Amino acid sequence: METSQGRFVKIFNRNFFLGVGAGMVITILIPMAGESPFKARYSGENLPGGGKAREGGLEASPLPSAALADYDWIVQSLDGPDFKMTDAKGKVVFLNFWATWCSPCVAEMASIQRLYEKLRDRGVVFACISNEKASKVSRFVRRKGFTLPIYTMRGSPPAVFDNQRVPATFILSRDGRIALKHIGSAKWDDDKTVDFIKRLTE
Repeated sequence: METSQGRFVKIFNRNFFLGVGAGMVITILIPMAGESPFKARYSGENLPGGGKAREGGLEASPLPSAALADYDWIVQSLDGPDFKMTDAKGKVVFLNFWATWCSPCVAEMASIQRLYEKLRDRGVVFACISNEKASKVSRFVRRKGFTLPIYTMRGSPPAVFDNQRVPATFILSRDGRIALKHIGSAKWDDDKTVDFIKRLTE
């Protein structure tokens, strides 16, 4: 007489598991034989016409930026009264976070100085801000001969400007938008950058 254990062994034998495994593989591979939605959307070279068939479903990039600046902040001048960011409302602002110990920051400072000299007559507000002691920053500025407005922090910056890395640069438009955010050093007196900021002042 065949036991229930014997029937279990006959049903769930090696051939059973091979059949189940083959079925799972086929189930997975059949959809992959068609067009991959990921490739169709992100890899145009896999589509006839270089992906143009899908362009109609793409959204335009979010330009200009809709992110709003926060002017509720006061910074300390190296040789004068505190600077209230609210005084910069309605103006184009070049806001740079830097540190004397940061090599990329130091590398770009000369180009920021030149940018300041090119644009200060157009009413652009410059604020280069360090989270170091004022005495240390002052010594650095005197040694380098910089004349652009440099400040030290008083408290934490607004969340929209809070960043763990330096250098970090924000360019604010007259209507209070963050028109540009850049993390890392750059050659800021480049003609394209100068023209971009000039257009913001118009």
